[in-house]
Amino acid sequence: MISGIINILKPAGITSNAVLTEVKKKLHPKKIGHLGTLDPSGVGVLPVCINKATKLFDYYLKKDKVYRAIFVFGKETDTLDSDGKITSEQKNLDISFEEINSVLYKFIGKINQIPPKYSAKNLGGKKAYELARRGIEFNLKPKEVEIYDIKLIQKLEKNTYLFQIYCSSGTYIRSLARDIAKELNTVAYMGAIIRTKSGNFSIENSIKLDDITEENIICLENILKDWKNIFVNDEFYDKIINGNTIKIKYVDTQDVVVYCKNKLIGIADILNGILKIKTSLWEKND
Repeated sequence: MISGIINILKPAGITSNAVLTEVKKKLHPKKIGHLGTLDPSGVGVLPVCINKATKLFDYYLKKDKVYRAIFVFGKETDTLDSDGKITSEQKNLDISFEEINSVLYKFIGKINQIPPKYSAKNLGGKKAYELARRGIEFNLKPKEVEIYDIKLIQKLEKNTYLFQIYCSSGTYIRSLARDIAKELNTVAYMGAIIRTKSGNFSIENSIKLDDITEENIICLENILKDWKNIFVNDEFYDKIINGNTIKIKYVDTQDVVVYCKNKLIGIADILNGILKIKTSLWEKND
């Protein structure tokens, strides 16, 4: 099987790890992993790395995301989404499009955000959601995230609105619903979410889980084609596949994709005329 990434359209009702289990059943890869958890109730883009593409986690995991989400104002749940129990409710609320729009500018840029208690944040070796389910009290530290753009798209019904959010990796959209509501002196929860983009992977090109085949794997060469690519002389082949540095007449640069003998070797840095592979994408059976 080739190595690469499948742009999967995650359905609602299953975890991101459950998606990996289904892919394993269908394709039987040696290695597998996804590029960013999507809530079980969430739908949308979930890029899944197959075999050698798992070595690209550090390059692709922290890519920016785009979401469409429904926020319901006037009620809050313990999970901050529609799966939780209502913990707070404001009667007779009728919040307007204009009121919400008037506070959104406060959330553009770098902000400190407290993750939901029902999240996968690690606390002393335990997941936050495990502690929350057991009724254990704890506090999560705020983390810095960045919101590049947030648009109020449409009023769907009373106190229910559709948003589009363009943000950094690690942003909790559920927390954003809570925090926008707080600015409006009310409460809210996230009613639904769709991830429409993750890095270069968009929902328009995603594949339903039931429809995936090996043909849906985007090979490494295509994934990396927009990176800076260089081709080194064939004489360096044995050295370079064995992890040795080589001298090369090239400007200093980082994260350059290296080919030799028309084969993808890996990702390298070049410093002071010395090329060193830091992420090997070559295998003996290539």
